[in-house]
Amino acid sequence: MVLLPAAPSNLVDDHRQHLGRFSGPPARVNLIDAAYHHLPRSLRKLRLKEWEAVQIGGPGVFVCLALFDAKLMSLMQAKVYDHERGAKSIHEWKLRPGAFNVADQLIDSTTRYADKRGSLEFRNELGAGRITVTIDLHATSELPRVAGTVVIHTDRGASHVASLPFAGEVGMYSHKGMFPIDGALAVGDRTFGLQAADSLALLDDHKGFYPYVMRWDWVTSAAVIGGEAVGFNLTRNQCRDPEVFNENCAWRGDQLGTLPAVEFTREHERTANERWRVRDREGRVELTFRPTVPGDVSVNAVIVHSKYRGPFGKFEGRLEPEGLAPIVVDGWFGMGEDFHLRC
Repeated sequence: MVLLPAAPSNLVDDHRQHLGRFSGPPARVNLIDAAYHHLPRSLRKLRLKEWEAVQIGGPGVFVCLALFDAKLMSLMQAKVYDHERGAKSIHEWKLRPGAFNVADQLIDSTTRYADKRGSLEFRNELGAGRITVTIDLHATSELPRVAGTVVIHTDRGASHVASLPFAGEVGMYSHKGMFPIDGALAVGDRTFGLQAADSLALLDDHKGFYPYVMRWDWVTSAAVIGGEAVGFNLTRNQCRDPEVFNENCAWRGDQLGTLPAVEFTREHERTANERWRVRDREGRVELTFRPTVPGDVSVNAVIVHSKYRGPFGKFEGRLEPEGLAPIVVDGWFGMGEDFHLRC
């Protein structure tokens, strides 16, 4: 197990971002206070991209929930995949700028959006060892109602907080974590029970002063194998010196192991034989992702343009995290992103 230091109380002190990996969140994720291109606070706020999201996996179901604020546009997203029926439901609302505020910390806060179509709320209480996710999205002529409450037990899993630079000394904050959950989710006429013994959540709390063109590759998955929770997070993003500054990691239960920088190679894109290969230079990451459930988001406006792909699918391969025993990945279900946003 890798033992990371505790986060500083403030992510930014004296306009300087604390860089590194931490075992938990800072009391204040005040990235907005960093000296970014000598811009005044109002313009820094316009450039700061923020979101809170979770991926939830349990018997028969996989769910991705997100509130994404790119300032020039906002997005509420709820993607639910029913394994037995092979059915994917997507409630996705493109919202006006400023439609909601992403919480500035996870210790005691709320990130929420609601309108006549329904609501999605993240009640963050890491100080009490939990995040409660409540969703109620009304049925439409094409989509089922999605409703339920899930409690993410953040005191039972493991967090990985990364504070990383882009081109200079200011960049992004990312809180990833794998945690057991309890709750239930109703999707149309189906209700999925979620229990800590067999269901997991992957947290993704994020803020970043991204370039005008945002770009990254990402894969993540978790599973309960033989009664043990295991998972991983692998990203190739716009941070400088990725061999030093990256957020790659794996989990076993409440233990964390770090992973090196990786590269992504895509083969046979948008075909039935599509594969994403994720590798590092040392041979510690050998992973293949086979997308089976498409997930594209297209936005084409004057100042906002997206070519996002976020498919679901299955993983296979092997990981050798520092501090953990090797992990064999055999048919785990999860998701990937090929992210491109001009905003």
